This record gives sequence, structure tokens and C-alpha cells, in this order.
Amino acid sequence: MKKTTIAVSVLLAFCVGTTLLANLDNQKAFVAKYPDAKASLGKCSTCHTKPLPKKEDHELNPYGKDVQTKAVVDPKAEKKTYKFEKIESLDSDGDGVKNIDEIKAGTNPGDPKSK
Repeated sequence: MKKTTIAVSVLLAFCVGTTLLANLDNQKAFVAKYPDAKASLGKCSTCHTKPLPKKEDHELNPYGKDVQTKAVVDPKAEKKTYKFEKIESLDSDGDGVKNIDEIKAGTNPGDPKSK
């Protein structure tokens, strides 16, 4: 019983850890591209509807959807990379402000209430 519990714990930690690392890689890439936005936008809620999404509930906001569909370099690659500049001129959340202008202002390009 103890070995099974340990094995399940290790497997769960690996699954959660790899999901978390993928998200952290995306956040690091975003902050590397926009270092001035680190304090206000270097977090999950820049792309997700929830501030700390769980694997089973990780809905993307409009900006996150644009990142996944329009900024991804190779959608078939195991480790995805993004060219955020591809969506800078878009207004993902439809609030009348371009993504790049919101990023420069420190407001969320995926939240229409944040201008």
C-alpha cells in the first residue's frame, strides 16, 4: 500500500509539475519579450480567465486564445514557442485598445474591463 501511494504521488507530482513548468515557460517568454510588463502581466491571468488555473479548468481569455492560435510558431511542436509580436496589433478583448498598447500600459489585453 505504501509503495502504491508513493508511486501515485510521484506520478501526480510529475503531471502537475510538467503542466506548471509549461505555463511558467510561457510566462518567462512573455516577460522576456515585454520586461516592463513583468510586475503587472507576468502571471497566469494574462492568458487565462482564472488567476491560478487548474489543469482541468484552464480556460483561456481572448488574448490567451490569440496567443495559442495566432502567435504559436509551430502548433505541432511538443514544446511550443510564440511570436507575441504577431498579435500586438490586434485588440483581442475588443475594448478598443490594441494588445501592445495595453501591454505597455500594464493592463490586461485579455480583459475588456482592463484598458
